[in-house]
Amino acid sequence: GIVKREVRTLTNFLRMQQHRKSAGLPQQALNLHMVFKGNPGTGKTTVARIIAKILHQLGILNRGHLIETDRSGLVAEYAGQTGPKTNRRIDEALDGVLFIDEAYSLVAQGNEDAFGAEAVQALIKRMEDDRERLVVILAGYPEPMDSLLRSNPGMSSRFNIQMTFDDYEPPELANIYQRMCEANQYVLTDDSRVRLLVGFHHAYHQRDEHFGNGRLVRNVFEMSVRKLANRIAGIAPITHDQLTTLTAEDIDFDRLPEEAWSILQDEAFRIQIVCPECQQAIRIKPVYLGKRIKCPKCRRPVEARWGKCISKPPIDQ
Repeated sequence: GIVKREVRTLTNFLRMQQHRKSAGLPQQALNLHMVFKGNPGTGKTTVARIIAKILHQLGILNRGHLIETDRSGLVAEYAGQTGPKTNRRIDEALDGVLFIDEAYSLVAQGNEDAFGAEAVQALIKRMEDDRERLVVILAGYPEPMDSLLRSNPGMSSRFNIQMTFDDYEPPELANIYQRMCEANQYVLTDDSRVRLLVGFHHAYHQRDEHFGNGRLVRNVFEMSVRKLANRIAGIAPITHDQLTTLTAEDIDFDRLPEEAWSILQDEAFRIQIVCPECQQAIRIKPVYLGKRIKCPKCRRPVEARWGKCISKPPIDQ
């Protein structure tokens, strides 16, 4: 994805700077403060943690730890307390990364928030004073983060690296769910795989700025496990398969309308996957999801792990 490429580019740039230093060549001044823009559950905190480890491994940060905070961790309730509170949190992050979630909440509309402004000024000062020992990452919804940077030139000029975290698409959401199943030793039936993909398809295409992404997946997974527990309650003796198999009736999405599932009865319903060898788009019947098929173009075997829900296919499998 785009974020992976940007992290790789940053890593390669920092390594090149190290090689230039070893060769006695001039180096660019490093400004590693970043802005992460994206909806909840898109992996911003996870990537921040990875970047902290990379900066530590490259010798840029001595500890490479991550301190997570938000407005409540920086702004105090009474006058004169915000500066010291902000500085204490920054002290915790020295030689590592300070990750400030929903950072736009530090700047109120109309500049009426004296305490938030005090926290911002303390942060900007410490970013300058401790530039060799501190990396700050501001994170939050895309539009409010853009407004934050436009409203405060002192901040925007210090955050040259910006990464946008797109919402996960249905196949990615389903893949995260499957990883949770594998980590907890659950398996999906053929019908449950299809129902899961359809549920994520509908949730994704009806999403708003509060779309949960990875958090949605966790909620759906936890709901599935609870439904399984209710379904097998009272069964005795209980088998290993019953304890580990999630069926279609266990797959449920909170507040998803009943008509979302009508596509499952549509004869024209197909799932589109992409051949990893030749990039051919292949549209398969739902019954083939999770199975190995043959690419109609390059004839290589392809695992139809997950895909996109499509209504009318030109290719049947």
